[in-house]
Amino acid sequence: MARARRVEPAIEVVLLPTAETAPSASTDAAPAESTDHSQLASPRLIAGLREQGIEPSAITSITHGDPEQLRNQLAEVLAGPQGATEPLPSIALLGANVVVNGTPLGAVLDDPRVHTGALALRVGASMDAAETDRRQMHLGVLKVDGADRAVAARLVRALPVVGAAEPSGDLLLALIQALTQAGIEVRPVPLGGYAWARPTSADQVAAAIAAVDAVDERTVRLREAARGGDGFYSTFVLRRISWRFTGLAERIGLTPNQVTLISFGLGLVAAGFLAVGSRPWSVAGALLLQFCLIVDCVDGELARYRRRFSRFGAWLDATTDRVKEFAAIGALAVAAARHDADLWWLVAAAIALQTFRNLLDLGWALQRAGTTGPSEPDSSQPARTDWVATATWVRPPVIEPVGAGALSWAKRVGHFPIGERFLLISLGAAIWTPRGTLLALLVVGLLSSGYMLAAFAVKSRPGQGSASRIAGLIDAGPILGAVLRQALGARAGRAAAVLPAFVGVAELALIWWLAVTVAGAQTSSGAVLVAVTAIAHYQHAYGVREDAEAGPGGFVIGTDLRLVALGLVIVVPALVLEGRDGDAWATSAVWALAVLVALSSTVRSLRAWITPADPDSASPGAQGGASGQNEQSIDGMQSVNAETGMTVPRQAIGGVR
Repeated sequence: MARARRVEPAIEVVLLPTAETAPSASTDAAPAESTDHSQLASPRLIAGLREQGIEPSAITSITHGDPEQLRNQLAEVLAGPQGATEPLPSIALLGANVVVNGTPLGAVLDDPRVHTGALALRVGASMDAAETDRRQMHLGVLKVDGADRAVAARLVRALPVVGAAEPSGDLLLALIQALTQAGIEVRPVPLGGYAWARPTSADQVAAAIAAVDAVDERTVRLREAARGGDGFYSTFVLRRISWRFTGLAERIGLTPNQVTLISFGLGLVAAGFLAVGSRPWSVAGALLLQFCLIVDCVDGELARYRRRFSRFGAWLDATTDRVKEFAAIGALAVAAARHDADLWWLVAAAIALQTFRNLLDLGWALQRAGTTGPSEPDSSQPARTDWVATATWVRPPVIEPVGAGALSWAKRVGHFPIGERFLLISLGAAIWTPRGTLLALLVVGLLSSGYMLAAFAVKSRPGQGSASRIAGLIDAGPILGAVLRQALGARAGRAAAVLPAFVGVAELALIWWLAVTVAGAQTSSGAVLVAVTAIAHYQHAYGVREDAEAGPGGFVIGTDLRLVALGLVIVVPALVLEGRDGDAWATSAVWALAVLVALSSTVRSLRAWITPADPDSASPGAQGGASGQNEQSIDGMQSVNAETGMTVPRQAIGGVR
């Protein structure tokens, strides 16, 4: 689980000497002018910090080049003042002659999702490939979280001295390796499309500053705010449009939550257009639904652009995404009803199938977290990193290509993410019929579910984590939940991850059967009850995955109480009354139960999201799933970092938009 992070107004900065700037311990020391380049470079480095709104609370420049003195001074700075009672702030360790754009500095030092992290390039080659020039193995920017400073200070003192004029890059790399061996995660933050240099002369400093100034940082930052790991349609269509609207939203001062609400409103209006049933209105609704999906990408991009996140934003985005999707599906049945066709059973089936896939995704994520969780570091093996710098002194800006082959994209399409689902709904509404569109959703959803189950069967392993936590994904309620946890035992078996999906879809099927088939309620009311119950399952399971489970207290309406209420309050009275009176009672009672379930699940999940267990937690990174695409593909078996597109283990602190 990710640690809580304090919200800090400033950060300490330490400028470290490089091999070229450090005075030699030998008698034939370097000429005085050899240090001019670092004196020219460091002001640009500090200016870059201030451009990002980072005002250093203290700037320490370490000038001793003797390796032992360098370590002692750095250890003293990391340890902080003796007898300090206040928690130490984070500290930035920067190479004095590094020249880089301000945005990547902010990505390391100002992003609340990064506790201890380093600026780096990510490459496929092993670390050994760069051993010929170890200075190039680090980009000279390391952030150490305040909670890790004491450990870092101890580790610095214990580092071996390897040379009389050791580059700071070597020292920072050695510190990263030592932190990793000590069990502290050092998060690599890729440079991305920005300029970086480690000049060794005054002329090179001038050239590096010119290269940095030539980068259009705002445009690059907007483009890179688009989240990696999306589906094919989102990556190659939606995200190539959305970043322009993100720039507009940033200019006029919209917040991510305001954008989420705008997207929500557009989605409901689009559903209203689809419900009219005529071709012109259906085409207008289809186009508006696609625009809604583009806007839905903007909220997360805006949050990542500003590097500001909130738990409420995560909850709001995840919840409104499901409501928009189910409203669009339901609108097709409303349109069909205008032509005397009852398609609500198809709506209920499509929603149940999507719920099955959501819960299967989340169950797999938790089981995999149990099998690949952190282990004790092996101090006998050297720590490894998969990121190195370039072999030249300057690295020009490069927009990284989308790193996935045809097979990988085919697998993502097979996962049937929300971009593809909305595209199918829009195309079906515009050029086909509501019945054909709903049937297509069912067929493609069934194929996708079969593919996911097959992938799960091939790739899953018996979990090493808690079976009760996986069972907790089920919005079972207090009675059924206790029974399931007791039945599963303490360890998660291989099939445990699919249990939430099958229990959830079984409840939805029972709800439809009892409410519509047995009690005689109108099919529209039964489909709405299925939809709000599916959203309740999603809110609960998503909260479990993001460590936003509801605490003790409060009235919980889970599967057990929902089915009991359905049987006692709806089915039994409807059977007693019989005829039209029974049908009318059942319909009214189903609508009332749908409202009660919606209110109780919304209040419960919202309270859990905005009231973290740790009162000091700033809950970074919990800024919702972009257009619902926080869904984790079984094929990937890993998450994709929102800011960088790097494949990393999913963090417990929240989804990304």
